[in-house]
Amino acid sequence: MKPNAGQRYSFGIIFAPSEKLILKFMKTKMMALAALIAVSAWITKQAHAQAFEKGGKYLNLHLTGSNYWNIDVQNNWPGSWRSPNVGGVTVQMEWGIHEYVGLGFYTGIQGGVTSYGWFIPGTGTGWSYGLLSVPAGVVTNFHFYQLIADKTGKNIHADKLDVYAGLSLGSGIAFYPRPNWVTPMFFVGPHAGARYFVKPNLGLGLEAGYGKSFISGGLTFKL
Repeated sequence: MKPNAGQRYSFGIIFAPSEKLILKFMKTKMMALAALIAVSAWITKQAHAQAFEKGGKYLNLHLTGSNYWNIDVQNNWPGSWRSPNVGGVTVQMEWGIHEYVGLGFYTGIQGGVTSYGWFIPGTGTGWSYGLLSVPAGVVTNFHFYQLIADKTGKNIHADKLDVYAGLSLGSGIAFYPRPNWVTPMFFVGPHAGARYFVKPNLGLGLEAGYGKSFISGGLTFKL
């Protein structure tokens, strides 16, 4: 078939992609795939994260009530023991050294009032002194709720809830401003507590026992 006079034809030109363009395309695809894998790994980690885990770091900032043993070395009964009630702010740092075990330190500053003799206000009998306590000690906790979650395989919200029991041991100083006394003190004893993470890195905690505190509550920061 012969073309008619005046009939026009268009010719398309096909360009083969260059090697440089192919390499750039592959590099982009590889970067996108790597980003997808990283995001998937992060989501998986978050889905299986526990409220307490090995390698974790947990900072407690609590309001605390305590009654440390004070050693009376500067009054009329040297060598005697006293355990006045004090309250204040305490800080505790705990490291996850095992899937279910944490180890850390404890300190703070607390104040209170104690009496000597049969103190009756307005009678002149006995004495009443204010004091300031600065404790420092070590803490270890066994996070058994995480163990239960792992062994049973049930969804008991162990990613948000942490229940534990532990021991504390420490010393410190008690300062009595009025008579200008400084006395040593110590504490030892068990405790139990729980904390609930309202956000991945922020929790609310409550603790009770005998040792570093008889009651304690506040915030937990997962660092």
